Amino acid sequence: MSTSANYLSALLLALATLPGVMFAKFYLNDISFKKRWLGIYHLTCLAMIVLLVEYLSIILTDLYLINTTIDKNADFIFNPFFIWLMAIAFISLEILLENKINLESGEEISRFIEFTSERKKISLEIDTITFIESCDDEVWVRTTSEISYRTKMNISNWELTLDSRFIRIHRSYLVNRAHITKITPTKIWIGNKSLEISRKYRDKVAQ
Repeated sequence: MSTSANYLSALLLALATLPGVMFAKFYLNDISFKKRWLGIYHLTCLAMIVLLVEYLSIILTDLYLINTTIDKNADFIFNPFFIWLMAIAFISLEILLENKINLESGEEISRFIEFTSERKKISLEIDTITFIESCDDEVWVRTTSEISYRTKMNISNWELTLDSRFIRIHRSYLVNRAHITKITPTKIWIGNKSLEISRKYRDKVAQ
């Protein structure tokens, strides 16, 4: 096979992995490990669905890819571990690039955050968020306007997404420091609302 044919086959293979990668990226944040085994089950189901999407995509991408690699690389291309590895590599690269762009873009991007609530795209000014509350399988975004937004993104992902203006005080609470009106060794207040500080986070809150 010529060098140009190798490059074209590699390009088609990369394109064939994109549908599964986009599918995984879209649904990954919705998986919650609040209930560990349920989270593992959902993650396993997502992995199986991504594998199916990738198989269909590779088969339908282009006959050229199949015809030029079937003798040597077909088993490698259709290996599920290879497909999952490719998906993880693409998603990791996308996350790294997104974080780098956000850091370089500075304050303008950090003023607002976008997320999905009730199947609607929400754009919210970060400073208006008072705290994030995890309630069983649901996570609520509480705001200064007293409007709450329900989201499936778990609180650990919120902690990774939001910056140092927010502090984790409990497995169920992520709080905006700017809205804390009173603090004791065991509780913090946001207005008239008191939130418990768990033992795990007391040293961090006290700093």
